[in-house]
Amino acid sequence: MEAHESPPPTNQWSFTPDEVLSTPTIIDGLAPSEERLRRAKGVNFIYQAGVMLDLPQITLWVAAVFFHRFYMRYSMVQEKGGIHHYNIAATALFLANKVEENCRKTKDIIIAVAKVAQKNPKLIIDEQSKEYWRWRDSILTYEEVMLEQLCFDLMIDNPYRQLFDLLEALDMIHNKHLRKIAWAFCNDACLTALPLLIEARDVAISSIFFASVHTNQQVDDVNGEAWWRFLNGDADRCTRAIEVMRQFYTENPLRKQNPSLPSPAFDLENTRRRAETLSSTGGTPRDADRASRSPAVRLNGGAEGAGDARDASGDPATRSPKRNIVPSPEESRSEKRAKLSEDKVEPVEG
Repeated sequence: MEAHESPPPTNQWSFTPDEVLSTPTIIDGLAPSEERLRRAKGVNFIYQAGVMLDLPQITLWVAAVFFHRFYMRYSMVQEKGGIHHYNIAATALFLANKVEENCRKTKDIIIAVAKVAQKNPKLIIDEQSKEYWRWRDSILTYEEVMLEQLCFDLMIDNPYRQLFDLLEALDMIHNKHLRKIAWAFCNDACLTALPLLIEARDVAISSIFFASVHTNQQVDDVNGEAWWRFLNGDADRCTRAIEVMRQFYTENPLRKQNPSLPSPAFDLENTRRRAETLSSTGGTPRDADRASRSPAVRLNGGAEGAGDARDASGDPATRSPKRNIVPSPEESRSEKRAKLSEDKVEPVEG
């Protein structure tokens, strides 16, 4: 009897574009464009509260992925028994804070969420206020629902650490302009369903692709091999990621200023500085790129804080010059001040 090899394990959190267009929310009658809008608003809510709590960007990514995954199995349409996206955003942030062991107190998270919900960062909220208890009850009620829908699968990969490793592998870690564009792309990616479509590593590779086109800087071949192949990147997934982000920037769901998208077509081959070009120029064209310095860049359509550059631990850079160079604390904090959402929050009673 011949032995049959078992099929490779599948990732239950990896979805096709068709599946993303067949979520419970869309089945309940909400237009896909409206669902994309609510997803962006929910993650923007997470970003604003996270900035207020001074949480690491990795924690905000984890919370956003929890949020997106939850709505692949649950509806936003309250008239059909769904849950409002701001209530799930607050719950996802609360859960991510615990998973990532950031040690923010429950009280502080509730107060930050309530302030964002009321669009008033100076609002005085204490543990006796009605608003405080409304959000507390909501978060604690929906935490159990979220854990069940996520199947208690709480280990989330993120693109930020990988982005620095990939840039270092390409010897581009000192290219501040390209690095910040790529980081902002990763922040913006979570405002879309992109984390449901491709892995975190592919998001990081796609961010380099986007940054290369946006800054008009080519990336050197490595040992005669195209840079994305050297990084084991997939051209189709990178192209899909760029199309998702172009749709997001074009639709502009958060009604913020559109980024200045580059005019050239997004073609991976155009981002290469081929080996024959390197040899004809002495093999040192990277030096000029490394020395490039540019003002802070904001690409995203969300809160200003979503575009700040922080290291993988969430702290401003204190690393050695060799790798993971990020802006100074003053630069980061000046970019982090998030504007409160324009949308009135109407939380579901817990």
